[in-house]
Amino acid sequence: MEGEHHVWHTHPLDFAVATPMGLMQGLAQTGTTLLEPMLQVRITVPEVYGGKVLSDLVQMRASFDPPQLSGDRFVVEGRLPVATSLDYPVKLSAMSGGRGVITSSFGGYQPSPPDVHAERKRRGVNPLDQSKYILAVRKALST
Repeated sequence: MEGEHHVWHTHPLDFAVATPMGLMQGLAQTGTTLLEPMLQVRITVPEVYGGKVLSDLVQMRASFDPPQLSGDRFVVEGRLPVATSLDYPVKLSAMSGGRGVITSSFGGYQPSPPDVHAERKRRGVNPLDQSKYILAVRKALST
């Protein structure tokens, strides 16, 4: 989609109307990838809880380095999807009697697994339906 300014036939609103149509058309033609936010985590617990922590990490779709023992403490570091780990600090504290520690920081984004889908219902007229969209933006169509 392209456009240019013409002194007699162009109105500033024309470009405001055309921009969503161009973006949606480009996304539809090239495709998109759903990304999920990740946390970089370090979990330290008494050694007795190490197996349970590893089991939890696998269940939450984490990737992690081999665990290490530091004295009687079990330490594991890795990356964890935010979506599966929101309540894990509370669960870890309850499981370890308050002796487990998790530290986290933003770890970037990665593509979501193929079985994870996120869709949001469209409100208003789809910009890909250009004639209806133009009429709706100019308030010439009741939606």
